[in-house]
Amino acid sequence: MQEIQIIDSDLIGSLVTKAKHAERKRTNHNFHNQEEVYQRFLNVLSKDTYIPPHRHLSDPKPETFVVLEGEIGFLIFRENGEIQEYHKLSSKGPKRGIDLQPGVWHSLVCLSETAVCFEGKSGPYDPTVDKEFHAKYPLEGNEKVQETIKYFESLFV
Repeated sequence: MQEIQIIDSDLIGSLVTKAKHAERKRTNHNFHNQEEVYQRFLNVLSKDTYIPPHRHLSDPKPETFVVLEGEIGFLIFRENGEIQEYHKLSSKGPKRGIDLQPGVWHSLVCLSETAVCFEGKSGPYDPTVDKEFHAKYPLEGNEKVQETIKYFESLFV
């Protein structure tokens, strides 16, 4: 890993292009190694990407999201899957980010054509225990994903 990494327009531009052409309509750029205890990365989202509601409980990890460009809708869920609260986060404010304690059910939806978020969370990353998906919502690839995205988006109109 490089000793110093600059977050500039060239890096963001290349990641936006990559996210727009990615199958999942998003991409990450890690500033950390997978085994590091502090994970920090750019998460670049394109319109219609889907992030299933999930939490980080079995390997408890707090998370911080800060929007650097664009807008996202951030959703918090109750244990039963009902939406508890939702927040529009924008690089222009007034809400620009959110910090979550471990175990909070959450998801986000891209409200602008693209959005660039800086995320930080505890590591190391282990994909086998990183997140638990909520059973009430479809996983990626399910035929109900587009319907779910539209519902999430409708909360921010």
